[in-house]
Order: sequence, then structure tokens, then C-alpha cells
Amino acid sequence: MEKIIPQSEDKIIKKNADPKPDEILKKDLKLNKDNIKDIVKYVARIADKKGAEYVNILEMKNRLVITDFFIIIGARNIKSTTSMVDEIKFRLKQYDLSPLHTAGLTEGNWILIDFNDFVVHVFTEEFRQFYDLERLWKDSKTIDWKN
Repeated sequence: MEKIIPQSEDKIIKKNADPKPDEILKKDLKLNKDNIKDIVKYVARIADKKGAEYVNILEMKNRLVITDFFIIIGARNIKSTTSMVDEIKFRLKQYDLSPLHTAGLTEGNWILIDFNDFVVHVFTEEFRQFYDLERLWKDSKTIDWKN
């Protein structure tokens, strides 16, 4: 007997069964704990796929002793920021990467996820423009994550 699946559940099943979207995110990347540069590119691609309005990676190796990269993400609203944070944490957990600390989840306008080697800043677009981390760290090298 065939099981009747409501349309929304059917879409979820198809989404989980289709490996192509995840393969596109991983394209040309070697994802492991030893290849942090590819991990940060992967995070940028995840945010882009989740609808980020802005994504930038700054290399901080020669600027800060506490981390090697900043990933700066701008999102439409608080719902988007929290959704992106959940997705990033979920996907990185598959590579045994868990944050040391997460801050700002309650407010949601600026969520910081510290993975030690890199820090992810997820802002609402208004907060991203106000704090303008790129201006503060304007001498930092920008990492291309799209190809």
C-alpha cells in the first residue's frame, strides 16, 4: 500500500534526498579541520545559499592573535540571522567543528560564532552597516569564496 505524503513533507524528503545542492557548496573545497581557509569559504557559501544579502571574508592572521579569519554576513532580518547561524552550526558539526562560544542569539541583530580559527559575524543589514567591520579592518586581505 502506498503511503500518502502531504505536499510539504514530500518537499522535505526530496530536499534531503538530493545531494546536488550540498555538492555545489563543497565544489573544489577540501573540508577538514586542517584546511580552515576552505572551511571559511564553505561557511560563506552556506550563508549565500541561505539568502545572505552580504558576505565577506577577511584574513586576520597577521592582524590578530586570537583568530585567522572573520566571516562577515549581512541578513535581511533577525529571523534570517538566526536561521543562518543554525545552518552554519549544523553543517560544520559534520566536520567535528563546534563553536567555542556563541553570542547575540537573544537579540539576533549581531550574532557572533567563535570557532577559534575563524569568527563568524552574522548581522542584520542595519547593524552590519552601522558597525562596518570592513572599515575598521580595511587593511585586511579579502578572501574570494565564490569560485
